[in-house]
Amino acid sequence: MPRRVLDVIARTPRDALLPALLENLAVGIGDREAPEPRLRLLQRLEDGHLQRLATWPENDMGSEPVDAHRQPVPGVGVLEILPRPDLTVARRRRLLEDSCAWLGAAVRADRALRELERTRQEALQSEQDAERAEVRAGRVREGERMRLVESITTATVHDVAELRRRLASPADDVEWPVVHALTECVIDELRDRVRGVFPAMLPARGAEETLRELAAASDAHVAVVGDLGRRTSWDVESGFYHAVAGALRAIARTGAPLTLALHRAAGLVATLRGGGQDGEAVGRALRMERERIGSLGGELSVRERGDGEVEVVVTMPDRGEVTSLPLTGRQTASRPVFARVSALVDAAALSAEEVEACRDALAAPVTLLVVQGPSPAPLPGVQTVLCDEVADASLGAEVRDRGGRWGSIDAVVSALAPRPGFVDALSRDQLLFRDGVAPAEAVATLSARAPVLVARRVVDLLAAFAARAGEEAVLWEIDRLRAHSHELVEDALLDALARGAAPAVVDADAARLAGAAGGGSRARLGLPADASDEQVQAAAVAAVERWQRAAARPGLGSSGQWAVEVLQRSAAGVLQRGRAPSVRDAR
Repeated sequence: MPRRVLDVIARTPRDALLPALLENLAVGIGDREAPEPRLRLLQRLEDGHLQRLATWPENDMGSEPVDAHRQPVPGVGVLEILPRPDLTVARRRRLLEDSCAWLGAAVRADRALRELERTRQEALQSEQDAERAEVRAGRVREGERMRLVESITTATVHDVAELRRRLASPADDVEWPVVHALTECVIDELRDRVRGVFPAMLPARGAEETLRELAAASDAHVAVVGDLGRRTSWDVESGFYHAVAGALRAIARTGAPLTLALHRAAGLVATLRGGGQDGEAVGRALRMERERIGSLGGELSVRERGDGEVEVVVTMPDRGEVTSLPLTGRQTASRPVFARVSALVDAAALSAEEVEACRDALAAPVTLLVVQGPSPAPLPGVQTVLCDEVADASLGAEVRDRGGRWGSIDAVVSALAPRPGFVDALSRDQLLFRDGVAPAEAVATLSARAPVLVARRVVDLLAAFAARAGEEAVLWEIDRLRAHSHELVEDALLDALARGAAPAVVDADAARLAGAAGGGSRARLGLPADASDEQVQAAAVAAVERWQRAAARPGLGSSGQWAVEVLQRSAAGVLQRGRAPSVRDAR
């Protein structure tokens, strides 16, 4: 016999509440002569897609029911029951209605609690970051105090002691020319050390000119190339200068020739290279400089290159420079696959850490590596990372490593033609734009496709987690999503177009229809944002007719035929969406 719904709620842990309610309902509406009822709680998304939240029996992966009873679940979607239950009995109807009401309440409460926990974790992480920054800043202040004392007093006190010793003799016995020379030397050394701690020209002339003066006064020959562009705020320039100056002094001690390359990316960047160095020793010598610039939001890295060369890269972000913008609601609203993947992540029976990793990936922008090109203007959903190195096999291997120094890179655009081996070194899921594509064009393309690219990335991550955990039900849901999400197929066609490998039949209008300029109907049809519904309908009909004629064209080949089939489905989808409002209005 079924229990009262309130008894089930009172005695069941929250994480097992949905299966318990479904099991209790199955007991209450089942007939002894009929097969055991199969129940599926489904969330209805805005595009009509139904995402499974819970089933009874648990992890039921049966085929899509055709003749199932569908009971509305407030605020969630529907409850499918197969076979159809006999609801002529008042007790069964009341149990079904109460169960659906509490199923909806449980799902909504779980969403609210999940959002609350996520907000709490973000607040805790921010608090921990602030504490770490405070500790790091304290260490930097102490290091600066010690460096100031050592730089100004240690050598100076020794020289002054020598000066006192010479002046201790009677005036007639003092070697005044030697004293005068020693005094001038002490003053010059003191001036140099004070300039090193606080260069007088830094506020007036900026970090670039101050570094050039420091390089000119160095014991080693330092070739300075590049520039830092327009000046930025004082705290950024000061932190950047001191980190580069510390690295320059540490490497210049050997007297070997050095190269200091300056450029402006997402902030101020200096690359210092020199031979005959020990990378580990340089890293230890720059430990305090790394702490100092890290406390200001910058980064100092040391690595050994070939032929005994050591490279020190100092990066100081400019707080006025924006390299990425988050996805907007308008972008995601026009891409149903994003909402589908988000719902799938919420319903996935995986560990809390794996689900959280998928949610973080949903919020992360698409990352574009710009190789030897200018910094493009930011657009929503895309983060740009600048790279001044040559696009060769070595760089490709570094970019492929998502845990390496370039981070997780989704796409690459190179201002110059890549060298042999670069393309082969990249991962298959990393998009390399064809030659001739400007960084600004690549950013615009990725921004229009960002919700689908992010969704595809999360689906792959979710599939990897589910396969490792042996969650067949989650893998079944992923396969179902891939089979029912035409946007993922369109995205594969747009990838081929970006690589320069798309069939000749795919022109600019075809790319736009596949979503290259956005997921909205007007964007797909190349219409202005204020175009009327009648204009959208007429353009959609014309697109359907065009690709129907194209499908009958001989000589397309297998890839061309596939592209035409994709575009036919895209045109039919736009036409169907255009008709949907009139159907709703008629009802």
